[in-house]
Amino acid sequence: MIYHPDISTVSGTPIVINGTLYDGNGNLLDVTNAQLAWCLLDPDGNPVAPLSATISKTDPANGAISIEVPATYTALRPGRYTDALEVTEGMNTEVFWIGQILVAANPFNV
Repeated sequence: MIYHPDISTVSGTPIVINGTLYDGNGNLLDVTNAQLAWCLLDPDGNPVAPLSATISKTDPANGAISIEVPATYTALRPGRYTDALEVTEGMNTEVFWIGQILVAANPFNV
């Protein structure tokens, strides 16, 4: 499993996570035919809902993806959140990366 670098954001602003996926041997993972699912857990470990994220395969043959969460869904309480990406290809489903998102209070939306 890969841990992406920590991300810092402000509550109520869009979240964008760009990354590249690799297989267990360190080779680029072709995600052309894969299904990708992303989730976000709050500081207490509970799923954040409702949540709408767009996952784009920016260069699928080379494992490049982008996850974007619009500001509409990011009015989150301050704290350290955990996100995870799951990849399904055929009958195989694996969590490919996990990371931390630090959400700071937005002084203009208190």
